[in-house]
Amino acid sequence: MRKKIFRVIIILVMGILIFISLLTLMQTLFMQRKIIDANKETGQRIDGMSKEAMDKLAREILAKTSAGRAATANDEFADFIESVSIIANSARDIYLNPERYGDAQFYDYGEPEVGKLVAYAAFGNGTDHESPEIVEELALLANMQGVLKAVNETNLSMSADYFASTSGIFICAEKASDYNIPKNGEPLSFEASDRPWYRKAVETGIPSFTGIIDDSDTGAPVITCGVPVYANGVLRGVAGAGLHLDTIRSNVNGFRVGKNGFACVINDEGQVLFSGAPDGELAVNEDNKRDLRKSSDGGVAAFIKEALEGKSDVRTIELDGKEYYAACAPMSSVGWSYLAVLPREEVTSPSKELLAEVSISKEQQNKMVGTAILSSLGLLLVLIIVLGIGAAVLSVRLADRLAAPVIKLTDSVRDINGDNLDFTWDTDTHDEIQTLAESFGSMTERMKQYIKDITEITAEKERIGAELSVAAGIQASMLPSEFPPFPDRKEFEIYAKMTPAREVGGDFYDFFFVDENHLAIVMADVSGKGVPAALFMVVAKTLIKNLAMTGMSAGEVFGNANERLCEGNSQEMFVTAWLGVIDLELGRMTYVDAGHENPYIIHDDGNVEMIMPSRKKLPLAAMENTVYTVNEVRLTVNDMIFLYTDGVPEATNKSNQLYTTDRLERVLRRYNKDDPESLIGHVRKNVDAFVKDAPQFDDLTMLAVRIKSLT
Repeated sequence: MRKKIFRVIIILVMGILIFISLLTLMQTLFMQRKIIDANKETGQRIDGMSKEAMDKLAREILAKTSAGRAATANDEFADFIESVSIIANSARDIYLNPERYGDAQFYDYGEPEVGKLVAYAAFGNGTDHESPEIVEELALLANMQGVLKAVNETNLSMSADYFASTSGIFICAEKASDYNIPKNGEPLSFEASDRPWYRKAVETGIPSFTGIIDDSDTGAPVITCGVPVYANGVLRGVAGAGLHLDTIRSNVNGFRVGKNGFACVINDEGQVLFSGAPDGELAVNEDNKRDLRKSSDGGVAAFIKEALEGKSDVRTIELDGKEYYAACAPMSSVGWSYLAVLPREEVTSPSKELLAEVSISKEQQNKMVGTAILSSLGLLLVLIIVLGIGAAVLSVRLADRLAAPVIKLTDSVRDINGDNLDFTWDTDTHDEIQTLAESFGSMTERMKQYIKDITEITAEKERIGAELSVAAGIQASMLPSEFPPFPDRKEFEIYAKMTPAREVGGDFYDFFFVDENHLAIVMADVSGKGVPAALFMVVAKTLIKNLAMTGMSAGEVFGNANERLCEGNSQEMFVTAWLGVIDLELGRMTYVDAGHENPYIIHDDGNVEMIMPSRKKLPLAAMENTVYTVNEVRLTVNDMIFLYTDGVPEATNKSNQLYTTDRLERVLRRYNKDDPESLIGHVRKNVDAFVKDAPQFDDLTMLAVRIKSLT
């Protein structure tokens, strides 16, 4: 009986153990299936999230890029209109206030001036250039040649600027060439009223751009602009200029997003003007007259049409048999549109690579889980034989322990959706589930950082590139850089040098003839550094030169410049400045100081004399209604005037010591016999030796002029 009971108990226990073993096996297989399904679901979610995030990122990058580059090109056209308007305003003032202007004349030039900027006059067909009325009007309009040259010099993209009167007079500033050099003493002939820029400005009554033409000298594409000039309600003429489009071409060719992204510009007739595409429908080819609004591809035609209607949009289009992201932004000044294009496959390829990594990780996790299950089953069999019921209980608890982390992992992965890439895991299981959870966490963090890095790097690169490119170009074009600047003038030697502390600076210098015997020299320092100071420098330099060219005294020049710089100066910037006008006949120099560093006169005997004004005045733009006092000094042959900004005496070494004017004066005395260029070189070398490896905190600017003879 005991044996029977024992046998029954044994059979019952074995049955229970077998049942529990089968149940445990089924539960283990169920968990394995659940893990596989969770991995599959996770892969699908990652696929959807990656595609959605990369699509959104690609659209944002293209939209910002096309808008930024379109704005840069549009600003160039707007600035160009403003430059032409300066010419128009000058002409209008002459017609409204002729009593303010004296008679002026154009300087003769010939073959030696080929390639140099000159100003000249021409006459339309049927215009009698010897009639008293034409002679009188031409003498007044000749006062504009300084403005025409200044506007041309400050616009690197400008081919020529001009003004044509309704009476048939045409005055122009451009480089001398065979076609604008007078032949046999005959006046030049030019019928401006037939030109598109003249006709369109007269027809519209507002500043107007014409279509693109090829430049007669270089063959490069140019666009012309005309601004009508009215005086007392009567049309007196049209101011105009030609704009080279090399900057816009460079803007397009320099576009880089991805490996095969490119940009193009579409004009108001639907034609491709510039393109970074080597071939295809958006490339520049011999068939440039083709209107893309009439393209056989309906998607391309609709997109181009909306772009030229002034819309900004990002969409996917079918182009040359491939799918592309395309963004457009308007160039409102001329009615054109800027397009940025990126192959869609370049955006989706990172998602494919990510899914491949997930797939490999998933296979590895499945193998690890399978191995763990086999180990658990072997352990379970040993425990069944040895411990019986205890083994069954232990197997159930083991099953529970394995299932709980998997369910929690599945729930955490399910929460990852759309823009939410946050994945948290706070359970420490010390097994394959822990490894899988850590893999998901690491993967989501890499995705977030990848998206953030691309967005920040692209935006910052575009912003800095556009700002520095524009600012550096403006400043480089503003400062005289060819020496000697006046080869035919032997009465003096002059040299100047400016080294900015950053890519662009706030210092500037200038020198120019007010008339045949009066040379003006300028040295100034704008408050602040970088792009804002450089832009304020452009305004200040242009104002000082334009006002000086009108024949005002030095004090009147600074007084008028101060009032104009104070207008709308919301940033409260100011500029210290020093202006001197040298009479090359009498050796007399009148000068005015606006809070600037005191310059020096270096005499032939080596004596160095600081030029001290009778009274220091506030910098320009510091306070309205400031009156600037004119001072005077006498110069003799071999005297040298040395101008500089505070970057020289305030240069600082690593010990925080200043260079000071005492050191500067010692260098000036030692090299008093040197020519201006050598003297400036010695000063700069001495400053560098003092500063050594310390960083340059301020712009270094110097100008020197030596009087060689007095006529």
